[in-house]
Amino acid sequence: MLRNPATGDIVRYRGKQGLHAVRAAIVTADTMTLDPEGVRIGALPPLDDASHVHLWVFTPGQVGGFHEYNVAPGDAPGTWHWPVTAG
Repeated sequence: MLRNPATGDIVRYRGKQGLHAVRAAIVTADTMTLDPEGVRIGALPPLDDASHVHLWVFTPGQVGGFHEYNVAPGDAPGTWHWPVTAG
C-alpha cells in the first residue's frame, strides 16, 4: 500500500474540466497539518480521511495555479496520484 501524502509532497492532479489535463501540484494540507481552527470557522474545508489532501495545482500561463480542496486519490478527474518515476 502506498503512503498517504504529506504537506510539501509533489503529486499529480487530474483536472475536472476540459481535457482533464494532468498538472503538477503540491500538498498544502494533510490530516496532520490541517488547521482545526480554520476548519471550525469555515476558512477551509475538512478532509474526509487521511488519503485526502488540499492542493495548490500549478498551471502554465499568467494565473499560475489554483487551489483544490479535499482531493481524493485516484485516476478519475478531480483526483491526485503519485508521479510516475522512470526506471
